[in-house]
Amino acid sequence: MKIMKHISVMSLICGAVLFLSSCDWEQDVAPVPTFDGVATMTIAELLECHTIESADSYDTIPAGTIISGIVVSSDEHGNCYKYINIEDGTAGIQIKIDNSTLYHNYPVGQRIFVKCDGLVLGDYRKLPQLGMWENGAMQGIPSAKTSKYLFCDGAPIDMENEFTPLVLNSIPDADNIPTTYYNRLVKLEGATFIEGGAATYCEPNAATSHDIRMSDGSVITMRTSNYADFISEMLPTGTGTVYGILTRYNNYVQIVIRSLDDVQGFVAPQQTQTIFSVNYPTAFEDGWIHGDNWSIMNNSSFSGFFYNGSSADGSWLISPSIDLSNVTDPTFSFSHRAPQGFDATKMMCYYTANYTGDASTTLWIPFTLNAANGANTFVNESFLLPEGAQTQNCRIAFKVMGNNVQWAINNITITGLAK
Repeated sequence: MKIMKHISVMSLICGAVLFLSSCDWEQDVAPVPTFDGVATMTIAELLECHTIESADSYDTIPAGTIISGIVVSSDEHGNCYKYINIEDGTAGIQIKIDNSTLYHNYPVGQRIFVKCDGLVLGDYRKLPQLGMWENGAMQGIPSAKTSKYLFCDGAPIDMENEFTPLVLNSIPDADNIPTTYYNRLVKLEGATFIEGGAATYCEPNAATSHDIRMSDGSVITMRTSNYADFISEMLPTGTGTVYGILTRYNNYVQIVIRSLDDVQGFVAPQQTQTIFSVNYPTAFEDGWIHGDNWSIMNNSSFSGFFYNGSSADGSWLISPSIDLSNVTDPTFSFSHRAPQGFDATKMMCYYTANYTGDASTTLWIPFTLNAANGANTFVNESFLLPEGAQTQNCRIAFKVMGNNVQWAINNITITGLAK
């Protein structure tokens, strides 16, 4: 009997396995939402139903109006509160909803249709809004009633490849920006945070404004909520691109970013540093350049003025070795004056990356000096040293030809950008 019971149990198990393996099981997948209607009006046409005045106000919307658009805002990171923004290519609109976690149901890229019956079109401080008007102000659609007005359609689109934001390179006055631009996702190119590197995105206890300067000098204000999850991050330095929702507050043009992903391409500017510097009079006191390894060759002297000796090969003032391997864009500058007037055949300046220890056997690369230098007039020279000079052994040299040639040289400096 025990053997028969064991056989019966095994039979049941095997049967169950065979039954399960013969079934075509599929994982439950939520159906893609669809809307069975069509938009009857563009968002730009909807905006024409309301006249923005000096105080917040609203207008009714024609019966049967349906609009459609792509969601471009997100409250996932706390900087957009109880609203979504949609746009359809003609304009954008903010829809107020009494819910603080909208990104679950209305993610960025989701197309939605909005039945406007029962809603009104108004504004808050001149920013167009769609919602319900109660107690003298625009109110959000109650969370429990959103299914009456908002309908998702299809899966969210790929915003990076299927959506083009409005590109702005300049920010005019608020009244000179078309109303159809507001509440849309915009891309600010050539943007610089005026307080970059010196302030965080937001103060901990209150919403904060920071100005962004565009490449043409115009300014837009970035408004950040103290409930955003990135408020303690530092504003970036340098120039880059900022995405966000374009808004206004009375006469102020503003942008609201959705997350730190909206701030892109900012690279901290390289810091200029002085690699080499010799200045009169402290460097040239007592008739000599004070520093390591300066060379004065061929019977010349240097005491503010550079005198040529009697050598037919000319007289040289050669700098010590200068290490330019750790900088980019090294710039060599100095000032000079010739009491009898500048003569490019008698006064020359060079550089080399391969000093042999002997001026006559070294390959020198000449700089083209300013031939307009008049008598007793100091002229500033500046040269970007080429890549071939950016070694650990760059040297600068001054040379004069002829007897008793006077050439005053001062403020010898090399600067560069730290790598």
